[in-house]
Amino acid sequence: MDREKLYIPMPNEQMIHAQIEQIVASGMKQKQSFPSYLKSMVQQVGMRHLFSDRMELSFILITAIALLSGLLLMPEQIQTDKVYAFVFLVSPLLFLVFSIYSFANKTRNDTFEVEMACKYNVYQITAFRMLVFSVVSVVVNTLAIALIVMVSEDILFIRAFMISNTALFIFSILFLYALMKRRSTVIVAATIVGWTFGNLLLRFADNRLYSDILVDMPLVVYAVVLIGSLYLYMNYVKKLIHFKQTEGAF
Repeated sequence: MDREKLYIPMPNEQMIHAQIEQIVASGMKQKQSFPSYLKSMVQQVGMRHLFSDRMELSFILITAIALLSGLLLMPEQIQTDKVYAFVFLVSPLLFLVFSIYSFANKTRNDTFEVEMACKYNVYQITAFRMLVFSVVSVVVNTLAIALIVMVSEDILFIRAFMISNTALFIFSILFLYALMKRRSTVIVAATIVGWTFGNLLLRFADNRLYSDILVDMPLVVYAVVLIGSLYLYMNYVKKLIHFKQTEGAF
């Protein structure tokens, strides 16, 4: 009796390709989206670790109180362009205080190398803090602007709001750029000094262009600049969060 030959059908190229893709997909770790990564960080790190110590929290509170007290003491009769220039200059102040103290403290800490080897290293925690504190800064700056508008009727809330947040995110971009390129507190400090003295120089040089931009620039232009700066800021935060210590680069 002749045995029947066993016939095994061979898969075609399309099926082979599909099975290879399935095997590769099941073996590869899915890359987390940015929102899910932040959610995971919040769950594992917790909001209570945003402040490194009580000294930092006290320093931040003192700065906020001093800023708000200065706004309450502002005279009713003051030039509009001076108010807008003041808002543009100091709006990043709270973000700066929130962000720089802990980073400078950690980079000089003896445990810096150990913390860099953790699941969430110093730069990722710093990026997370900056993202949270930028939201806090927007809220605090908005309250401060509301106080200014109550003191001085010549100040337009929407214009001051646009100026404040545009300044905040432009400074944040410069701050993150300096931090990511050099990763040095000296370079970061130089960025802060450059921002402060650059604005003061333009203001006290009686530069009409500077005043005209703050006072007369259309709100639509401010909105475009604000959206663009916010987009760039989020990109820099993503890059800082995805910092890989093993590669030593962003």
